[in-house]
Amino acid sequence: MTAPRGPWVLVVGMHRSGTSAVTGSLGALGLGVVRPGDRMDWPESNPEHWESLSLTGLNNDLLARLDGAWDAPPGFPPGWELSPAVADAPDPDPLLAAAYPEPGPLVFKDPRLSLLLPYWRSVLAGPLAAVLMWRSPTAVAHSLLRRDGLPVVEGLALWERYNRAALEGLEGVDTFVLRYETLVGDPAGPVADLVDWLSSLGQFAALADGWDRPAAAAAITDELHHHGTAGDADPLVPPEQRELVDRLGSLAGGHRPFPRVDLGAESAWTTSVLRLRQELSAPRRELDAARDLLRLTRNELESTKAGMANLRASTSWRITGPLRSLTTAVGGIRHRPPPGPAGRDD
Repeated sequence: MTAPRGPWVLVVGMHRSGTSAVTGSLGALGLGVVRPGDRMDWPESNPEHWESLSLTGLNNDLLARLDGAWDAPPGFPPGWELSPAVADAPDPDPLLAAAYPEPGPLVFKDPRLSLLLPYWRSVLAGPLAAVLMWRSPTAVAHSLLRRDGLPVVEGLALWERYNRAALEGLEGVDTFVLRYETLVGDPAGPVADLVDWLSSLGQFAALADGWDRPAAAAAITDELHHHGTAGDADPLVPPEQRELVDRLGSLAGGHRPFPRVDLGAESAWTTSVLRLRQELSAPRRELDAARDLLRLTRNELESTKAGMANLRASTSWRITGPLRSLTTAVGGIRHRPPPGPAGRDD
């Protein structure tokens, strides 16, 4: 099954950074989102995550193949997306086709994209654009503490790894950078700037007149405010992360394309914390990987059933029905056993 051609908007950013809100806004604008039957349904703070069950499962499987997980991301050696372990992963095309049955433009959101951009840039057809959402590291860490019970120091480490990977992986992709705190402070202004920038890209220019700008702005609701907007003065934030905050802030707005960002070394604290998390989470990853593989298999089966149902409903299938029946009957005659010695079938 062929994957949708897009054009695609990838919504990238660390967990708890407003990626769901921006994806919902782009869906209200007029971009295609994941079909309802394949969406995450988590009964927690976000009313809608706009994430595909099957594609998130694939992303979890990719991280597990690299001995990592969303909350214990691995180190990514150069060329990891071409490694044998990744090459042996499930085919993404049927999953994309099942998640996005309607034509583009389409918006694909998953915080794991921040880590896996080299893989998805090689998979997705058509022109790509991206929105990079980022948020104060302490605000993200405290939000992860409330949602998942992660210690703040571990949340800070995840914030650094995700945002560094996103900055590296987006090089050369048309990208709009937006801070969560800016979006919460005045939704109408940032959403208008984002829509204007998308409209300036060639792949969306012919569609922009039909976009629902008021609906896009209205989709950013006051519900975001309860998450808080903590600053960056927490003494737990190391100097490397403070520098990363400054770098992200300097990149606000649209880039055609996103430039190469020279980053210093990851903080030693982040490297040590995530290496330990990676080692301790190995047994859980094996169980999660098995569950995700089962989910992927079920989604592939559903996609195949849907394809067969469409085929059987087609005109050509109905027209050739009598021929198939005749072929089946002739085949049955050819394979009948010869009569027994007494003239009866044994």
